[in-house]
Order: sequence, then C-alpha cells, then structure tokens
Amino acid sequence: MDAKTFVVPLDGSEYSERALPVAESLAARIGGRLLLVSAPFHGPVKPQKYVDQLSARITRCPVDVLASEEFLAPDAIIAALEAGDDRIVCMTTHGRGSWRWAAVGSVAEELIRKTDRPLMLVGRSCRDDFLERGHELLVCVDTVPAATALAPAVGAWSELLGLRVSVATVAHPLDVPSAEDPEAVLGPLAKALGRAGGSSARLLRSSYPAGALADCADDLPAALMAMTTHARTGLPRFVLGSVTMAVLHHAPCPVLVVRSASVDGVSSGDPRHGS
Repeated sequence: MDAKTFVVPLDGSEYSERALPVAESLAARIGGRLLLVSAPFHGPVKPQKYVDQLSARITRCPVDVLASEEFLAPDAIIAALEAGDDRIVCMTTHGRGSWRWAAVGSVAEELIRKTDRPLMLVGRSCRDDFLERGHELLVCVDTVPAATALAPAVGAWSELLGLRVSVATVAHPLDVPSAEDPEAVLGPLAKALGRAGGSSARLLRSSYPAGALADCADDLPAALMAMTTHARTGLPRFVLGSVTMAVLHHAPCPVLVVRSASVDGVSSGDPRHGS
C-alpha cells in the first residue's frame, strides 16, 4: 500500500487547525505526509502565507502546501484530494465562516456528496494523545451490508496503525429481541467484517446512541472509530446511522466516515481510495 497523504483543509481558524496535530500523528505513525490546503473564500486573506507558517510547525512528517486563489474551499479540497489515489481528507468538524458546523453543514456534506472517498473527521472532543493512548479501532455498524462494505477499510487502517478491531452496535433499551439473544445481533456483524472483525463485539443498550458509542470508544480506549453517514433509525433494533454526526462531537478520537452511497458497494474500502 502506498504511503498516505493527509489533505488538511484550513480556514484560518483555531478550530480548523485542530486537525493538524491529528493528521501529523497519523502520518508519522504510517510514514505518510501532509498537504495543507487553504483558500481566500471565507478563509485567510493571504492563504499562501498562512499555510507556509503552519507548515513550519510540522516536524514529524513531510509536508506540502496548496493555496488556491480561485476555487471555493470545497472545490479546492476535492481537487487536492483527487490528485492522488493515496489521499484522504483529515478535517475538523466545525470552525468559522463557511467551515462553521462543517460536520453537519455545507463543507463536509459537500465533500461527502462529491467524492466516494472516506473522510477522517476530528471533533471538538478528540484527545491530543488519541494515538498514544488508544490501541483499538472501534467499528460502529448496524447492518451486515454496512459491515461488509467497511471491512476492507477497517482491515487496511487497523493494519496501518497497528490497532485491534472491536465492533459495537446500539440497541434501544426497549428492544426485546436483542436482549434475549445478543449474539444473534453481534455474530453476523463480526462475521461480515471477516478477518478485520477482531474478537471483541459489544451490544450497547441506550436511548442516546451517540453518547454510548463515544463512551465505548473512550473506555476501550480507541484510537480510531469507523462509521457510515446514515443507516436505519428510530426504535428498531439497530439505532446508529442518524447519530453519526452527533458522535463526531463526542468522540475521543478521529472518526473515519464513509457516505451511505459508498457503503452500498465495497469499493469505498479500497486502500487506494483513502480508506
């Protein structure tokens, strides 16, 4: 597998810069590099000077910069991302200007719509020592098709980062079938992940899935979480996909997010496509 390039979008805010140490830690662990991307649209007035200054902070891995003077920020990110098969975006979930509420707003959602590559998203609760402290990759899935599609990505990233794999899904406290036979829920999910599935599977019971998953990641502890952007919701047995964005705000580590359209096919797990 080629070494990864982490494309880090930066808008001049401290929030967006939170992704820098996360991307640097990941790149240093796997022998990758960073590409810092910025643009003047709702960003710094002088993007070239800005990214040059930030690149000087990076000491543990190679770093390149790209300051776009003509494209809107999402378009500049897409162009930088698709310039190489080894690239993956690593960005914060909110910031100022056009980046505000990025996880549920225009920037991240536009990236998800325009590319089938996963995103590495960093929430406000991501710990600085996530990679030193964590030793597991927590896969949050609620359906066998989602687990099957995520298996290549999970396998690739767990191998790259040297992480054990755990599987977790959330059931509503009132769901009787899952309470009577948890293995009937967990077994197919772990099996669908195949060799990437590891030996740990957890059925979490909560009416607040986002908090339950984030707490699980903190307790393991996990260095990375993997999720899809949406799946089934409501009171039925599996309550996960609708809370993906909420998990991002509580997660103690980065979250590898794959859009639902990609989950329909296994292609999103191709290591050449940033997963």
